[in-house]
Amino acid sequence: MNLPDSVQSFLDRQQLPYRLIAYPPNQTMEQTRQKLALSARQAVRTVLLKSADGLLMAILPYSHILDFAMLCQLWGSELQPLHGAETTNFFQTHGCKGYSRPPLATLFNIPLLVDSSLMYEAEIYFESGTGDTMVRMEGEDFGKLFAQARWGQFAIPLENLDFHLTKQVSARNLTGLTNRYTPLKSANLEHIVDLPDISPAVQKMLALYANPESSAHDLVKLAARNASSAARLVYWARVPLHGFRGTVDSLETAIEDVLPPDNALALLLGSSMAEQFHVPIEGAVGLQSIWRHSVYCAALVSELVKNLPQPLVNPGLAYLGGLLHDFGYLVLGHALPAQFFLLNRFLDVNRHVPINDVERYVMGVEHWQIGAWLMQSWNLPEEVIAATRWHHNEDSTHLHAEYSNLVLIANRLLHYFGLGEEHNNRLPALAMFMLGITREQAMAAVNQIHACTTELDNLCAVLPVADET
Repeated sequence: MNLPDSVQSFLDRQQLPYRLIAYPPNQTMEQTRQKLALSARQAVRTVLLKSADGLLMAILPYSHILDFAMLCQLWGSELQPLHGAETTNFFQTHGCKGYSRPPLATLFNIPLLVDSSLMYEAEIYFESGTGDTMVRMEGEDFGKLFAQARWGQFAIPLENLDFHLTKQVSARNLTGLTNRYTPLKSANLEHIVDLPDISPAVQKMLALYANPESSAHDLVKLAARNASSAARLVYWARVPLHGFRGTVDSLETAIEDVLPPDNALALLLGSSMAEQFHVPIEGAVGLQSIWRHSVYCAALVSELVKNLPQPLVNPGLAYLGGLLHDFGYLVLGHALPAQFFLLNRFLDVNRHVPINDVERYVMGVEHWQIGAWLMQSWNLPEEVIAATRWHHNEDSTHLHAEYSNLVLIANRLLHYFGLGEEHNNRLPALAMFMLGITREQAMAAVNQIHACTTELDNLCAVLPVADET
């Protein structure tokens, strides 16, 4: 077990005892920690940040969530998290594997903040920079190693995030979901009741959904009124999944010859709904990320549906559920821009923490609750409401569970595209069983989507941005 030369030299100069523990190179330290049954309180994770004066490092236990506002207060100025590529490049330039981040700020000549919870542990484990070895030190020696760092509280144990949330969200009880933890100490969640009215265009699309006599020609006429919506349908029709061998050079060809009418209407409806919300484009749950996640999820759902016996689900409604299931983020970003900005900051520095835990901490409510409430308020089909409300639930046996189970499985598969929001990527056994989908069929769906990423990315690039006028 060889450490990076710079890390080896630094640790040897400290003259403090330590032990190296090897782990498979294809595992993260968090996976190894769980396999070796090491306490999450004793395992250190590293976060890089930047201030007006330059870079700095914060370290805390894996068992805690980093409270961004507390960290800024402790440091005494505004901080920004380094994004993934920037962090990777930083450690690579210092001779480390980019995904292995030793907490040795002194070696890197940058300031260090250490969460005070680490001073009470008998032993500490941290990444070495190799990607296949961790370092074990006695807690007392770890304290000596970082004696010159600034220690203070800026992290909260995950088990303290015990805020209990109702399963139903309505305008009447939404104000009761005030946040016990967020540093903003704000009751602004009540402003979520002030949503944009459903647009005439969306109303017409919902009317098309409800009208069994509607035709592809009706859909062409509706789509042609919005250039960006028309472009999305053309891009979607060009995806090889549809098996069309001709050239898709017009909206008429896309709708009349290629796309299943319900799926085309679902994409048109989803993008038109998104255009009603003013949401930042950038960020972990900004419009760009949410739209890409939604498009890929819907595409995976469509592939999974092909394995189901008819008429177990309506393919168009299943696709719509995959497309809309995360639209609660759009509501949060539209109604609570300050908290939404903070949420994105928290997510950037707490990537190992389940996203729902971060949402509860920062917003006092989870995106699926707000999303389901939105779908109810706008009278979306019950199947779509179910997909939105239950898509994180592994044990769903409720009415229309087929739709939420499809979205749940698709979300778990999205990690193969670097888009997963699920902290747990294991395929849900009960949902798979209830739908009769095998692992082989799920992986076949992944392969089908992998073959179409160029076309899907073109579709994702046409963002449903709200009109500022």
